[in-house]
Amino acid sequence: MLPKINTIVYACDLDGKTQAAMELVLSLANTHGAKVILMHAIEPLNAQASNMMNNYISEDIRETMRKDAIKDIKARMERLLAEFMEKYSAELSSLATPPETVIVNGVPSESIQRLAKEKNADLIIMNSRTHGRISQMIIGSTANKVIHSSTIPVLVVPIK
Repeated sequence: MLPKINTIVYACDLDGKTQAAMELVLSLANTHGAKVILMHAIEPLNAQASNMMNNYISEDIRETMRKDAIKDIKARMERLLAEFMEKYSAELSSLATPPETVIVNGVPSESIQRLAKEKNADLIIMNSRTHGRISQMIIGSTANKVIHSSTIPVLVVPIK
């Protein structure tokens, strides 16, 4: 029996060039009757940035900034998803469940895999971009880490 795709985790960096990947995610979800989880990982600050913020910004303000950032990211995710759901409303009317959005804090490669396992995902889809001539030969570091350490199949969509 061929494997069934019931749950797809789409790790989205919210870049403006995610259209091809999002179309693929929704097409696969529609074809397989799969649930879609659109997720974004907020990367932790490095030690130097964290120390600088702790020295100059009070804990209350840092917490407010964190909440505002999460609110902004959530709004961007919801807007992106709403645009695609509206644009492809006829094709997506048969989706079993509306896509879910999730924001997680942590190292992106680890967060993607942890969420995929928690949600019993059958497929992880993510973007990969190149930043220069030399890096065009190398897949993105987050995608590379997920591909090489995930026990769940990973589909990488190149962004050009």
